[in-house]
Amino acid sequence: MRNFCFVMVCFILFSCSVKNKVPEKIIQPKEMQDILWDVIQAQALSVEMARKDSTVNEVAETKRLTQKVFDIHQVTSSAFDQSYLWYTSHPEMMRIIFDSMNNQNQRQNEVKLRRYKPFRPDSIRKNKTQ
Repeated sequence: MRNFCFVMVCFILFSCSVKNKVPEKIIQPKEMQDILWDVIQAQALSVEMARKDSTVNEVAETKRLTQKVFDIHQVTSSAFDQSYLWYTSHPEMMRIIFDSMNNQNQRQNEVKLRRYKPFRPDSIRKNKTQ
């Protein structure tokens, strides 16, 4: 009985550790986070460009900018697609990546808020009355 319990505990610990292990052929979490962040930014940029300029084909621009992101990160689109499929089939790992991306976005927004103080109309009134 004691041996059985020991084997079960070892099995549970091993299965938990293997679950979070990313295979070598898959893009590792930190790099995947960076690539996904840049791909999302590129897609947002292409949508904005197409919105402002009707001659820009949004789909073509998205593909062009996404390919630039892959070139910058030295990753092929097939390697990215394969990795993305792996992460979507492992939601616990994908959640970690998206949580990190969300934290990164919040930090960037905080920096922007500190850098640019919002305009306050009451500050103009004080200067006019003086």
